[in-house]
Amino acid sequence: MKKINFISPAKVNLTLEIIEKLPNGFHRLRSVMKKTENLFDEIEMVFDEKKKKIQILCTDKKIPTDKKNTCWKIAEKFFLASGKKVGITIKIKKNIPTLAGLGGGSSNAGGVLLALNQYFGNILNPKQLIQIAQEVGKDIPFFLQKEAVAYVTGAGEKLQSIEKFSKLNLLIINPLGEIGTGWAYGELDQKMWFMDNRQRKNLSQRMLKGCNSSENIGKSLYNDFAIVAQELFPVIVELKNCLLSLGAQGVSITGKGPTVIAIFRSKKEAIEIKETMRRNYPTFFVELA
Repeated sequence: MKKINFISPAKVNLTLEIIEKLPNGFHRLRSVMKKTENLFDEIEMVFDEKKKKIQILCTDKKIPTDKKNTCWKIAEKFFLASGKKVGITIKIKKNIPTLAGLGGGSSNAGGVLLALNQYFGNILNPKQLIQIAQEVGKDIPFFLQKEAVAYVTGAGEKLQSIEKFSKLNLLIINPLGEIGTGWAYGELDQKMWFMDNRQRKNLSQRMLKGCNSSENIGKSLYNDFAIVAQELFPVIVELKNCLLSLGAQGVSITGKGPTVIAIFRSKKEAIEIKETMRRNYPTFFVELA
């Protein structure tokens, strides 16, 4: 039996603009997305030629381990597209908070897709992999690219890799809560009367123009979901004010929230503030990203 081990990084949305609701129910968006360096799940895939079943084991009991799991879905689609089949056991050590806007499930699925393709000698080309990925989840194609940062458009499937991007000292704080995707978009549809207003500026492109500086990136952080996430988690406003007063170059949320992200000038400063936040919010998930 062959094994493939890999890490599955979280992601943060440095910008997230929802600009149109499509007839199929999805939304067009613009986003600058970045993979995290210090926050990731750990995955081991065991391949068994004698069996043809999929098995998922996960350290987080909240994660489904049946056909509802994105890793299961993407494996089935890979087998269908490639005409290949092998028994796999996917062992996931979860470190990324779930339903927190950090893309853990999408990252896991992307890693599984790449590992399956590797096992079968890269039988599918990048375009085919992206097609499979976007059928399972709109964030998954991002995790197939090598670069850490991308400008994401369409419904999440169109990627422009960004090679030159300032190193960021990121701190993430999750108030151990979850926001459902359907609820968040439903609320946004009601509150964002300016969603498709022609006068809207492209804030994601504005960030990319100044992406050689963490200070410029910090000033350009933006997320449309803040207006609904703060309804469920008023502590987001408290965290934002606190982090800015402690020297953050910028503060926002990632994904639909409620995870808060903050950029600091140095790693030393980020570590110091991490310890301060852990002392004052002992029940929250606080980590460098």
